Amino acid sequence: MINKDYILRLAEQIGYELSIVLRLRKRNLHEDELLAIDNLLLKYTGMTSRFINSLSDETLLQSLSPLGKLNVESSLWIASLLKEEGEAYSALNNSRESYYRYTKSLFILLEILHQEHVAFDSDLYEDAANLIAKLADYELPAHLEQKLFRYYEQKGMYAQAENILFDYLEHHPAPGMIEAGRAFYGRLQEKSSTDLELGNFSQEEIHEGIEQLKAFEV
Repeated sequence: MINKDYILRLAEQIGYELSIVLRLRKRNLHEDELLAIDNLLLKYTGMTSRFINSLSDETLLQSLSPLGKLNVESSLWIASLLKEEGEAYSALNNSRESYYRYTKSLFILLEILHQEHVAFDSDLYEDAANLIAKLADYELPAHLEQKLFRYYEQKGMYAQAENILFDYLEHHPAPGMIEAGRAFYGRLQEKSSTDLELGNFSQEEIHEGIEQLKAFEV
């Protein structure tokens, strides 16, 4: 689990650097804002925005995981700065570019939350919720839906996890996700009724979900 004090110190540093970006945004100097973000990315990650955004999400994740261990500091800088880059493109009415920044930012942030077992009271969960809200009206890439499925279960939001599961299977009936669904319901069967209720779920819905899942196994 990431040390909470470490996250707070890093968040303060990121917030300080972003204050310059936000001042440019308030003055509608969005091109200058994008340049400032690019400079910060290069300073703190050694990578430019153009390079980062040229990589697939999975390739970017691999580059941030030397020897299989996620570089949390670089990952947080990238997630934070890509989100702000998305805001700049949104202000420029370039929804295509903002969409790609938001999805890549969310992908990295969800991976941090999963790999590092971040405490649920961390502001990082609020950051993830804000990005999810920004993308609510868009179709998400399949690999990001997989991350969201895992995220919602991790948060104890079982109904939302199930919605993601079946939405994914409607469009991508892949054996791997079917197996993930079976494992999901298996874990839920071990939960108490109270835990299920907190996740807006029930034993009856588990059985219904298992039966619904069988339709995709044919």
